[in-house]
Amino acid sequence: MVIGAWIGTPGVAKGLAIWKVVVASYVGVPFFAACGLYAAYRLAIRRPAVEIDSKGITDAASAVGAGRLSWDEVDHIVLYKYSGQSMLGVVPRNLDNFLNRQRVVRRVLMKLNLTLGCAPINIPQAGLSIKVAELANLLHTQHGVRVEGDA
Repeated sequence: MVIGAWIGTPGVAKGLAIWKVVVASYVGVPFFAACGLYAAYRLAIRRPAVEIDSKGITDAASAVGAGRLSWDEVDHIVLYKYSGQSMLGVVPRNLDNFLNRQRVVRRVLMKLNLTLGCAPINIPQAGLSIKVAELANLLHTQHGVRVEGDA
């Protein structure tokens, strides 16, 4: 955020292409400020990244978490690593219906996940109090969710 603001100063901006200044200052600063505010919020207001009950699973692992999915909406889960971090991916049965009911930002990010070869819904190990493999085993044994891959 500080670098984006610094790039926007007249002395630095003069030597750069205007699009670089716009991206760094007008997009980068608000984006990273929002990230910082969300991180502070998560530190102050502790809540589980994932909630599981007899009716379904709720993803609140990030600011753009998928929200609630009932068990009949979950096709399977995938264990994998992305950039060295263990992840638990959730794949809905009817992806198009699921994406259509998401807000625009969530929908775009979930489609981006798919283009990167990831599941549309991703829960990072860093947000969990147990290992993703343990969570996958719990989802399989208690709720019958099919598990693919290994982390």
